[in-house]
Amino acid sequence: MSNSDRKTYWDFFETASWICSRNEEKVAALGDRSDQDKLGSVISGMRVPMVMHSPPDLSSGRGAVMEPAAPEANGSTMDALHPFEDLLRKVHSRRVRMTAINFRDPDERQIEVPLAEMNDLEFRMIPGNRGVVAGLWSRSRDALVWRSPQFWRADVIGAWPPPRTKTAAVSAAILRHLREIMTPEAALTKTEAEQRCLAEVPNAYPGAFKRAWDQLEASYKRRRGKHGKRAY
Repeated sequence: MSNSDRKTYWDFFETASWICSRNEEKVAALGDRSDQDKLGSVISGMRVPMVMHSPPDLSSGRGAVMEPAAPEANGSTMDALHPFEDLLRKVHSRRVRMTAINFRDPDERQIEVPLAEMNDLEFRMIPGNRGVVAGLWSRSRDALVWRSPQFWRADVIGAWPPPRTKTAAVSAAILRHLREIMTPEAALTKTEAEQRCLAEVPNAYPGAFKRAWDQLEASYKRRRGKHGKRAY
């Protein structure tokens, strides 16, 4: 994955790290670490303590089933969702876009997982497997069928926004960035500008970009055509 792709997409571990921490520095710290190291970091950083319900079977490729730990001794319960289930729900609802590689595809293309398959899938982790450490498991086939899931970074941040981050503050940062990367002589289209801001401005998300774009002076915005209106 190129550096530019890393700004646009997060892998499974980076996504899980964000859901658990809402801290982009922690996500960035995963960097080029191995998937095994990323897995350990993600599990240790979960806000909901997890236990391994059934161990992985490396000979068959069966992943470990992770479930929330039992309620604490004082009787308190944990109302937070299992982070992987929450992620799968948001992918299923199209709120978070996901692509992956199907094991049956000889070209190993990164494609969107068909919606028709989603009800049959769950995320599984396979600690100790040198090939695939995390993937999508089919309940009906009892097999790992998709690997290397990726998620749109902007979708993930939008679905799990940073705590106490004000839209006004993020919009102000995006507006400053827009004025830096755009000039009347070299303007960007709205789509181009949004893609760059979501990738380059910390904690940026579509709603904050829209607010900043509306506030951006018209002189910065590229015309749609030689005689057309500006791209508001």
